[in-house]
Amino acid sequence: MRSTFSGFNTVRSGLFAAQKSLDVVGHNIANVNTPGYTRQRAEQTSSTPMAIAGGKGMMGTGVNTLAVKQLRNEFLDYKYRSEVNSLGYWEVKRDGLSMIESIMNEPSNTGIATVMDELFSSFQELSKNPENLTTRSLVRQRAVAFTNSVSHTYNQLEKMVKDLNFDIQTTVKSINTYADQIAVLNQQIYRFELDGSNANDLRDQRNLLIDQLSKLVNVDVIEVGDANYNVASDQEHVGKKMVIQINGQSLVSHDRSYKLSAEEKQKSEFFSNIGADVELNVVQWADGSRLDTRALQGELKALLDLRDGDSGGNKGVPYYISELNRFVEVFAQEINDLHVEGFGLGGETGYLFFTANGVSTEDVDAEKITARNIKISLDIEDPNKIAASSSPDLLPGDGSMALKMLELRHKDGMFKEGKPEDFIKSLISNLGVDTQEAIRNAHNQYILTDQVDIERQRISGVSTDEELSKMVMFQHAYNASARMMTTMDELLETIISRVGLVGR
Repeated sequence: MRSTFSGFNTVRSGLFAAQKSLDVVGHNIANVNTPGYTRQRAEQTSSTPMAIAGGKGMMGTGVNTLAVKQLRNEFLDYKYRSEVNSLGYWEVKRDGLSMIESIMNEPSNTGIATVMDELFSSFQELSKNPENLTTRSLVRQRAVAFTNSVSHTYNQLEKMVKDLNFDIQTTVKSINTYADQIAVLNQQIYRFELDGSNANDLRDQRNLLIDQLSKLVNVDVIEVGDANYNVASDQEHVGKKMVIQINGQSLVSHDRSYKLSAEEKQKSEFFSNIGADVELNVVQWADGSRLDTRALQGELKALLDLRDGDSGGNKGVPYYISELNRFVEVFAQEINDLHVEGFGLGGETGYLFFTANGVSTEDVDAEKITARNIKISLDIEDPNKIAASSSPDLLPGDGSMALKMLELRHKDGMFKEGKPEDFIKSLISNLGVDTQEAIRNAHNQYILTDQVDIERQRISGVSTDEELSKMVMFQHAYNASARMMTTMDELLETIISRVGLVGR
């Protein structure tokens, strides 16, 4: 037979269960705008029933609140982190290629193609008036403008490489900061969950940090059981430790972080080959062990590709510098081959038109002409030495050599892309295609990432309408339990006050 007061216990459990559920609803509503917050729910189950004597069945004894759990889909977390990682890569790639487009500044009235066209136009004027010093001075000024434009473009691209190098250092520091914060949260979560509780709010903070970390670099997130701790089957997280890996190496192992480093510098082989002294930071593990940067993804990978990519399969800033160097080397060689055979106004011959660093013809060494060092030769600082004539016997009115230099404008075989103008157009077109691809991929990836996040928020996000409806439901449950408590009190009052008084 049940206890006289067992009804009180049953009603009390309902009262407390409704109260706890209302507390959870209030917590959800309070965090409706908190980034990374996952809505929570009080898990309830009926308490152990009591057998009725005589095999008449079982009588319920109320409700138990098992735990306060998060409504979260781990697969969607994994999917989101994968997509946001790709988004980070394409956003940085898009911004970097757009910057290269701005530096190249083509087509425009001030780009390389325009100053090259003006140089050819000055050759045309020189072929008409080879004895005119004003025309000769114009050729020299247009040549200086051409070399300055090319060198300025190179300098801006080199500066962009150094800026990217700084961005890589900053990104690595951000990764290390996230790793430290996650390690601290891992320790807190582990400690708070040892008794079987769920550290939901701390887990939200950690998941938000992992989401932000995933945009910077690709990580694998693993929760492993502690071999020294016996985990009960109904306690999902007890004794679990989190490990975060990059390319199979631990960035975070429970409460320890193994940081990346971008402090060590080494000379860039690419820039050394073109005579530039540029030091770049090496991304590796802080203990000096090697990190396979080829397997990286996310913003860090995009920055590395832009800084170091020097091939057609990986087009970073060095690739466009090398293409600019190829253009300058061939173009200068074609002009020089003609100019060195021509004759100046005073019968001078054998002078180069372009040299590396602007030295005179007799001081030329083995250094190749590049976009970085191209200058007009010291010899033709004197306009009279510009070789407009192909024969000393035809001076001063012969402009046939200037005409031959003009004809280089239309030389189809100068580059595999065709004429000099075709080379510039091809380079800019390829850059435009790469930029548009990055813009398109970044846009598509943003939509995909946003769609996954919307699906994740559909499960994990807080809906005020839903929470308010639950609030009303739990409020009614609480009021009903309170009313039931009053009823039970009245029943006991009858038993205590009136039973045994009949017949007095």
